[in-house]
This record gives sequence, structure tokens and C-alpha cells, in this order.
Amino acid sequence: MKANLLWIVIVFMSLVNCGESDLVPEQEPIPDIVPEDEIITIPVVIHVVNFSPDPFDISDDKILSQIDVLNEDYRKKNSDWLKTPQEFKNLVADVGIEFVLADVDPQGNPTMGIIRTSSDVTGFDGIRFDQSVPIENLALYFTSKGGQDAWPNDQYLNIWIADLSDRNGELSLAGYANLPGADARIDGVVIDPRAFGINSSSEAAYSLGRTATHEIGHWLNLRHIYGKDGSCEDGEDGDLVEDTPVQQSQNLGNPVHPIFSCGNASMFMNFMDRVDDKSMYMFTIGQRNRMRNLFNKGGLRRELYERLYDAP
Repeated sequence: MKANLLWIVIVFMSLVNCGESDLVPEQEPIPDIVPEDEIITIPVVIHVVNFSPDPFDISDDKILSQIDVLNEDYRKKNSDWLKTPQEFKNLVADVGIEFVLADVDPQGNPTMGIIRTSSDVTGFDGIRFDQSVPIENLALYFTSKGGQDAWPNDQYLNIWIADLSDRNGELSLAGYANLPGADARIDGVVIDPRAFGINSSSEAAYSLGRTATHEIGHWLNLRHIYGKDGSCEDGEDGDLVEDTPVQQSQNLGNPVHPIFSCGNASMFMNFMDRVDDKSMYMFTIGQRNRMRNLFNKGGLRRELYERLYDAP
């Protein structure tokens, strides 16, 4: 009898131990500060809202080329960063952020991450010229008004591709961004198809896809590298990044280094100036830190980071 009882105890303990070894280990707690070597990968949804009275053409391949450009520019894999002047070269940063087209929609269904619709809505229907205008009036962001609803901003970066032509059909504005802390219904960036992705169109200034690099920089909390209202003060009117030289005003076109402003050479090749695509090719270490701080505990994009961290 005692022998049988001892055998039962042994079998029971072996089953308990086996069960313990099969338990899934607890997930590591989400770090308060994003580790320096962690690559943050952000799912992107592309809302193509085509202007039906004068439709534009943008292929899936061109959209994919834009994702490639973003991943090169934000990971310091763009070969043209090597053109950075020697005095700034040690500041060029790998931001450690990558982008991928979403493969699952908010309902958990498979998706290509590219949603196409058409209506008489343009990119100007997403600009809030007067802050007293209700967000509900911005048709670009609402499917019921001819635009497309944003996907949850704690899971995706929303990019709307929409026409930004002037009354003569010429490109009036390449793109714009809604900043961190914006209402979730409008959180994202808007870009004209002529400035999106690699292209050989007549819009040579925007042919390398750097409009998206610039506007997503705003979405990630970067300001323009130049001061407001022609100021050389680098306080609240500046870009709040220590390693970018103070710069009085924007640069356009294709400048030749050095251009002096506020007593120093301008970093016009920074993605947050306004030069042509081929003349912008770097972020700084300070800009990297400012962008990544958004994902730290208390940051305005912390919820997105937490959702990414929990994703399978």
C-alpha cells in the first residue's frame, strides 16, 4: 500500500514539473525608454483618394518605392548622405525607424496597406486653415464625405495621397503633416501623388520621394531647421535641436555649401529644410533623439510603441 502511494506521489510530481517547464515565459516589461539599438518598425496605411474630375495615376510600384526611400533615409542607408560637408558629417544619424505597409487592417483582416477610392475631394479638403473650423468639415479624413477614415493612430501611420493642384492644374503644395497630439481622426500626413515615391515626372524638385521623408519628420515631432519669422534665436521659435545650426530662413532649390546664416554655415542638406530632393540627405543625432523620445514613456506616440511591442 505504501509502495503504491509513493508511486502516485512520484507520478504527480513529475506531471507538475513537466507542466511548469511547458509554461510560456512571461513577456519582458515594456521599457520606459526605447533602447538605443532597437529598430522601431511602423505599419503604414496609404489612403489614395483620387480626384475623379481629373484623376491621377499612382501605381503600387511607385508607392512601394516610397517605402524604400523612407527606409533608406531613416536608416542612413541613402548613399547621398556621404555628400554631407565635413563639418557636419559626424552628426549624420541612423534614426533607427523603419516603415512597412500594413498587412493587417484594424479588424484583423489581411490587407495590402493601400486603399483606393475616388471622389471630388482634394488634399486641400484636409487643411484646417482656421482652427475654429470643426474637424468634421475636413472631408479628406471621412469616408462618408468622399475621403477616407484614418486607421487607429496607435497602430498605424496614416498617409493620404490626394491632389494638391492649383486652379491651373500645377502642383501648388507638395505635402503637409498633422503633428503629434493631433486629433486621431486627422493624425498623419498628406502628399500629392507627383511628390510621392521615385518618379521621373516634370516635378524634378520632388523626384526622389523626400517630401514624405520631410513630412513624416514633422509627424515624428521635428520642426523646420530654420527659425520662425526670420529669427536667429534658437529658443521656442527654433527647431529645439541642439546640433542643428541656427538658421534664419529656409533654403530652396539646390544650394552650394557653404551658405552662411546667423553667423554659421547653414545645414541646408538636412531633411527638414526646404531644398529640392537631391539636395537633402541627412538627419542629425539630435533629431534622432527628438524623434525617438516620442516613443518613450510619457511621449505623444507611446501608445503606438506599446502596441508594436505587444504585436506578435
